[in-house]
Amino acid sequence: MRFGPTPAVVLALCAAAPAATAQDLITNPSFEHGWSGWQDVDPDKDATSISGHARTGEKSAKISKATGRFEQQITLAPGSDYMLRAAVKGPGSIGITLGAQDFTAASGSETEDWITLEVPFSSGDATEATIFGSHNGSEGRFDDFEITALSGPALDAAEQAAAGPVTYATIPGACERMSQLGVSSARDDGTHDGHGPELTIDGSFQPESRWSSKLEGKELVIDMGMPQTLKEIGIAFYKGNERQNFFALETSVNGTDFTPLMGRTASSGTTTAIERFDFDDRVARHIKLIGLGNASNEWNSVLEIQPWGCGMGEIAPTGDGSDAAEVAGISAYGLATGKPPAANFDLTNWKITLPVDEDGDGRADEISETLLANGWSDERYFYTDPVTGGMVFRVVGTGATTQNSSYSRAELREMLRGGDESIATRNEDGTPTANNWVLSSAPPEAQAAAGGVDGTMTATLAVNQVTRMGEGSRVGRVIIGQIHAKDGEPIRLYYRKLPTNKYGSVYYIHEREGRDDIYVPLIGDRSDFAENPADGIALDERFSYEIRVSGKEVDGTVHPILDVSITRDDGTTVSAPPLDMSDSDYSIAEEFMYFKAGAYSQNNSSPWPERDFDQVTFFALEARH
Repeated sequence: MRFGPTPAVVLALCAAAPAATAQDLITNPSFEHGWSGWQDVDPDKDATSISGHARTGEKSAKISKATGRFEQQITLAPGSDYMLRAAVKGPGSIGITLGAQDFTAASGSETEDWITLEVPFSSGDATEATIFGSHNGSEGRFDDFEITALSGPALDAAEQAAAGPVTYATIPGACERMSQLGVSSARDDGTHDGHGPELTIDGSFQPESRWSSKLEGKELVIDMGMPQTLKEIGIAFYKGNERQNFFALETSVNGTDFTPLMGRTASSGTTTAIERFDFDDRVARHIKLIGLGNASNEWNSVLEIQPWGCGMGEIAPTGDGSDAAEVAGISAYGLATGKPPAANFDLTNWKITLPVDEDGDGRADEISETLLANGWSDERYFYTDPVTGGMVFRVVGTGATTQNSSYSRAELREMLRGGDESIATRNEDGTPTANNWVLSSAPPEAQAAAGGVDGTMTATLAVNQVTRMGEGSRVGRVIIGQIHAKDGEPIRLYYRKLPTNKYGSVYYIHEREGRDDIYVPLIGDRSDFAENPADGIALDERFSYEIRVSGKEVDGTVHPILDVSITRDDGTTVSAPPLDMSDSDYSIAEEFMYFKAGAYSQNNSSPWPERDFDQVTFFALEARH
């Protein structure tokens, strides 16, 4: 369908219903900002371009090949009549797609004059449509797209907007809801670095999905499609965890007349997730972000922008990006890097034993659960790793030891009393206190006196270093988890890597009263001459362990069962066969248990302990009963 002079039917329609311009339905209608707001859908990207030959302004769109086409999605009011207009020079088609139907007008003229094409249409039930320009046989140029409301709710809204701002039924304070509001389009002045404004409303928080434009005063404008009650704005900034970003905000009802909303404002500089900014309620359709650079340079870079408030454009939340956010001082493991271990781990029910005797009492020093939970740390033996945020245990094998051991440790000891010193750490006769736990196979009176029955300890960790010098039977051994009893040890979980091996082994030892210990391999071999285990665990490799004690009834009698497993970072799990501890003499009334975790060196023979030490970093630790 081709139009030259305006047909009489259209003139008659215009006379019957005074038209109101609704040009702000279209983003960048005259291409003065390049393709901003438009989509160049030419598959070869060589048939469309921005031309310097314009009807008004300085720019127009040009299509020179059959594959050329550009389009833009717009928002409509249902039940309304409209007119789409555009200026065309040379052959070209314009049109609008409503559902599966196209309404078009075309020019086949090779004239040097600009002519206006018109396409009348009705929205029906539709609230969205796509306008476009396309090839029509030869090279053509396009400029000054415009949509005019002719009747229905669209005409009412357009006339209301033309009469002046703040005359809407949607008024500040008229609604109490706080919902995310939809955004139909985003635009800038076209001077971005290839990261365009449309990337700020795509729901992605990936670094490449951002708007970036250099120099103070650059503007990003989003269109919510219709006036809404605006209550807050959410903005996520590129590298927002590394630097503060500075900006101001303005709003508009008609897309032309903007009013200041927020003056110079700074982001927190701590996160790449959405940050919400509050202000007095404001009726607006368009929101303009004016970039004022950042604390490091002149770039303005926004990952996502989200208006919040209430109105007809409410949508389901699209997410704030916190699941993938980079946060200042937070490592990739979600742990704070600049704080003591107690900031990342619940140490309320743990004390720590250190490989030093600084009070000179002849025994290894201990730090109580109260001090530990309040943030105690030591840069030599117990501290937060500045890169990962992990809880680091470092022990020299020739350090101070506890009363009944020949080996030093930087190791946590479970304290169920949680700082209540009216509860004794232990009773020397072996009967339990509320500070320790017992097996479910223990007598009822022992279970009643204890702080828990049975238990599970889980940990995620990496062994960073083990000893490499000293006696061959001791080199490379470190205990990373235990259950300790009154005197014995139901389990000591070892990591061992020999100096000539690339990978380490994991195994545990179960002590039995008056009988030989039981050795249980999980990965590799504990031998002093073990070959490199092909499935072993390397230094600095993350893995997890679970030590679990539970009761199993067999023929009316509860048997204490020990289960131990190792889980690699790829999710594969190695489990030891369940071990029945019924004959190990831990089910008596004069017995109790507590978990231990950390680095308990098993080599006190190294000639160079200052350099030859054991170090283990924990990323997660939990004990439950």
